[in-house]
Amino acid sequence: MHLLLLRRQITPAAAKNKSKVIFMDREKKYKKTLLIESDDDAALKDAAEHLRNGEVIGFPTETVYGLGCDAGNGEAVKRVFEAKGRPADNPLICHIGDKEQIKDIVSEITPLAQTLIDAFMPGPITIVMKKADSISDQTTAGLDTVGVRMPSHPVANKFLKYCGVPVAAPSANLSGRPSPTGARSVIEDMDGYIYAVIDGGDSEFGLESTVVDCTGTDPVILRPGAVTKADIDSVLKNKEAVMAGSLSGKEAPRSPGMKYRHYAPYAQVEIMEMPEGTKITGDDAIGSDGKIANSSFTVEDLKKLSDDEAKELVNIASPFILRSRELLSKNPFTRIGLYCGSEIKAVYDKLNDKILSAHTEFCVYGKTVDVACASHGLFEGLRFLDVQEVDVILAQGFSGEGLSVAYMNRLSKASGKKEELTPGMPAPARPSRTPLPIDAFKDTYTGSVLFVDDNNISLSACCEALMRRMLEKNEPYISNTAADTGFEIYCESAGLTAMDGLDPDSQMDKAVRELTGLGLSSIESRRANPAIYDCNDLILTVRDEQAFAITKAFPEIKDKVFSLSTFAAANGLVMKDSSGRVMSISVPDPSGENYETYLHTAKALKAWLELLFPYILKDLGASRV
Repeated sequence: MHLLLLRRQITPAAAKNKSKVIFMDREKKYKKTLLIESDDDAALKDAAEHLRNGEVIGFPTETVYGLGCDAGNGEAVKRVFEAKGRPADNPLICHIGDKEQIKDIVSEITPLAQTLIDAFMPGPITIVMKKADSISDQTTAGLDTVGVRMPSHPVANKFLKYCGVPVAAPSANLSGRPSPTGARSVIEDMDGYIYAVIDGGDSEFGLESTVVDCTGTDPVILRPGAVTKADIDSVLKNKEAVMAGSLSGKEAPRSPGMKYRHYAPYAQVEIMEMPEGTKITGDDAIGSDGKIANSSFTVEDLKKLSDDEAKELVNIASPFILRSRELLSKNPFTRIGLYCGSEIKAVYDKLNDKILSAHTEFCVYGKTVDVACASHGLFEGLRFLDVQEVDVILAQGFSGEGLSVAYMNRLSKASGKKEELTPGMPAPARPSRTPLPIDAFKDTYTGSVLFVDDNNISLSACCEALMRRMLEKNEPYISNTAADTGFEIYCESAGLTAMDGLDPDSQMDKAVRELTGLGLSSIESRRANPAIYDCNDLILTVRDEQAFAITKAFPEIKDKVFSLSTFAAANGLVMKDSSGRVMSISVPDPSGENYETYLHTAKALKAWLELLFPYILKDLGASRV
């Protein structure tokens, strides 16, 4: 929903600040942002009333979620800028629930504008026209033009009619981050900064609206979207839409996102180009059904492909595989995210490369060549992979003249280098973690990890306590094979020679309390036994000889038993000393030493567990969400 306006005339107030980019400080206004269900009519009316009174409301549209305020209230517009941490000199789009409102927003509706209004409103298009005096200068950033949009989303339409005023709104994300296409993503960025968010489900298109300047005689597409150039040309007589040129040199950006890194996750994004000549689908589709295709393409399906189909798939998948291996060869600790089609995921599965698999997180949008599905899931896909804390995201590129243009526009902005941030703009950050209600999932799986040492009063107890804190900090989780299935993770500890019921070592309890705020008081020692082993999906011992002892006694569970060192090695996390020898995780028992030794030991275990944490999740079959 970011507005791209042609700066034909700038008022004196805007000209005065033209050279100075002003960024707003963020400050929480509320203890908690309300989440309103779309069928709660009373709550929708309440939200509309609060908007008219100057509050900011997150609301759904068919493109992305918006951050709305009264377009005639300059102070309310400032609150939107504050919530986004967005440059205060950027214009906002005016959203309406009735076409009759247009005449109150603009001073002139050109024949060209009227043609596009009749053809595409309501829908994913924004028409730029000359503004009326009723619209706040803060809304248009001092420009003499305003972008007008009438969403087709039924909940948005109802809410905007309840508001009864033009609603100025950018996308409802922290400035520079991927736009939100679901209410939960809005909450992640805006909880405490705005009054309420209306949950209207997933956005249909997943990309912001097409923006067309209609102030002249010829239409200029300032931002591509789901309404394509071909769609616009089809309703024009003897005219053809033109794309706005790119910026060069020191030319000032005409809108947010035209020059600097934008729509960006924390991880660096790289585009994997589709091979030339690949036939893509969905390029001429105005939207999808609002859901990412539930493609279940598997390794077995690879066998059913014709020779030509298999060759094409290999050509599409090869850039992903080669770049992934290149990244890992340079740094074996690199974590890689793939935004790709289901067939690419099947190719990775067929490779059966355990190291590559351990370092790769997938967000699958549907069929590989379907740009409509890729567009729908793009922003949520970037957010999801960011939550997995990957370092690099390899995203599928498309080459086409329809929806592909909009998709590549957003993806190219997301792949900008981190140093290309707008001066003063907040750097991209990992998404905040927000809880989910128990009924958010159709089903729930469970997984459990067991830490083992000898006496279970010091090292393994420390690992249990540290892991519990990490699990709490990173929840909630979903199954990495079924996005609608929640995942609950448990951890416990035991000792090979432990006596049952002993209190933890007081010095280790103190050390863990210093690191986490919680000690070991809830943990009592217990001896490891077959029943405990059977109840856990992953068993990690502090030292190598402890893992060896377990697998020697119970060879049938050897596939789930590792020491911290062997688990790291199994996942390609190999460190070498100055002489090139592989280093092992060595954690000596601090018993009998001073407190500083205990604290040093606890810190070392914490560092190792933080490094291993995403690999533990992957082994259990869970992903962060």
